[in-house]
Amino acid sequence: SAVARNLQAIRQLLQPAVKLMGMVKAFSYGSGSYEIASLLQYHGVEYLAVAFTDEGVELRKAGITMPIMVMNPEPVTFDSLTEHNLEPELYSLTLLQQFGNYLQQSGLSSYPVHLKVDTGMHRLGFTIQELPALVAALQKLPHLSVQSVFSHLAAAEDPNHDAFTKQQAILFEQACSKIREVTGYNFLMHLNNSSGILRHAAYQYDMVRLGIALY
Repeated sequence: SAVARNLQAIRQLLQPAVKLMGMVKAFSYGSGSYEIASLLQYHGVEYLAVAFTDEGVELRKAGITMPIMVMNPEPVTFDSLTEHNLEPELYSLTLLQQFGNYLQQSGLSSYPVHLKVDTGMHRLGFTIQELPALVAALQKLPHLSVQSVFSHLAAAEDPNHDAFTKQQAILFEQACSKIREVTGYNFLMHLNNSSGILRHAAYQYDMVRLGIALY
């Protein structure tokens, strides 16, 4: 009931059309993956995110049918990932190529993927310098369907870094624009994490990722 209340409170901060992605990685931060996922599915949250393919598989086996993004897909799990209709986060040219090749060999087309852009967090993601190579690769990989493009704010909770957060948003919008030019279709844009939801309403875009604030 506390999680449901938190969800309701967060929704009141969002503009009407903004979707929610609920983070249920690491057993929902210890709260129980299926229990939280089931609650979020019941309350109409649009997306879930897990860290690894096996987490997503367990949710599918437990009866979760909503879209699930896998943040750390590994080539050895591609079979399991596609079998259970899980959507990989692709964050490097190598991984993009590996998954594109896998789809081609498997005869799968228009498979939904999520592209992570590094706008300043410097953890995972396509750097701004890699964008030309990314868009060139996308043109050669028709088996992929870009479901979303996203980035992660490095210091959304800290007022001292609001200028940096704004710069991240600018880079993010530029990256999305370049990718959209090549794909020729729209995809979901998401940048805000929990702190971003609470402090940066201007960066809600199409979807926000709700993690620790849910718990």
